[in-house]
Amino acid sequence: MVVLGAGAVGASTAAELALHGHDHLLIGRGKQIRHIAEHGLRYIRPEGAKTVRLNTVEGIAGAQLRPGDLIITTVKTQHVEESSQELAWLELENNAGLAADLPILTIQNGLAAEPILARRHHRIYSGSILIPASYTVTGEVTCSAAPQRAALAVGKYPGGVDEILEEIAEILRGIGWQVQTAEQVIGFKALKLLSSVRDRLSLFDIEPEREQLLGEALVTEAAAVLRAAGIPIARSEDRRVDFSQFQVDVATGYSSTRHSTWQSLQRGGDSEVDWLNGEIVQLGRLHGVATPANAALQRSLGLAWRQGAEPGTIAFPEIP
Repeated sequence: MVVLGAGAVGASTAAELALHGHDHLLIGRGKQIRHIAEHGLRYIRPEGAKTVRLNTVEGIAGAQLRPGDLIITTVKTQHVEESSQELAWLELENNAGLAADLPILTIQNGLAAEPILARRHHRIYSGSILIPASYTVTGEVTCSAAPQRAALAVGKYPGGVDEILEEIAEILRGIGWQVQTAEQVIGFKALKLLSSVRDRLSLFDIEPEREQLLGEALVTEAAAVLRAAGIPIARSEDRRVDFSQFQVDVATGYSSTRHSTWQSLQRGGDSEVDWLNGEIVQLGRLHGVATPANAALQRSLGLAWRQGAEPGTIAFPEIP
């Protein structure tokens, strides 16, 4: 399996593939992938930390892909367009086709990654993942759930299941993920988006009472927008997760408030808020639904990113 993106989800996935004896390639960029290539990945799990040596390459252009490869893309949604441009027209070994011909599994928050990829890729599989993974230190990733590492709902895009999907599911089950296949996985992605728009409040310096009220407003707006857009929302009970096998160990240092956007801002990276709360704002504008709370959050975090603000120090403005 080829894993695109060496952040928390991508690096931990590659580590589990390696630890379970699977052929793998981790594609990344910058100091993170160079550190992993030279020193290995320091992989922290509830049962302890270990250094895992991974097969890596810096940059998509240097990857040698083969017919029969499965690609899993874990880059943030804001990087999907750029990475797809590089990846899609990469020739496979022995001139046996292009990377655009290979099956590709998306594991991005929000709803935008699959439509972006569909311009170039025609074998797209969409995933909605629950994984308590974090990456704030170069060369180090924490995956805090045990004994199983992640819970994934996955389906063919835009809908359906097939043999390749079942193959992907079996590989991921074999590395300790709970995987359920779904005819309409978009509902699970919409369900996660409802929690994601609220979770970003942890980036702000606000009182608990106001945080509660704002969270309710963000979710109410998001649900109204999704209904207006005709996007189905799965129920929480539709996600078949055996939580007795998916226990988060806080002793690893993981905090549910330190989600992927928090981690990105902490590292000085860019924010995916335009693809979360911004997704709701865009759909609201398209379907005539007001989204003042989500727009205020998006604008505040956009400005905070430009100013290099620290998570937890950002003031939430008054909602017009």
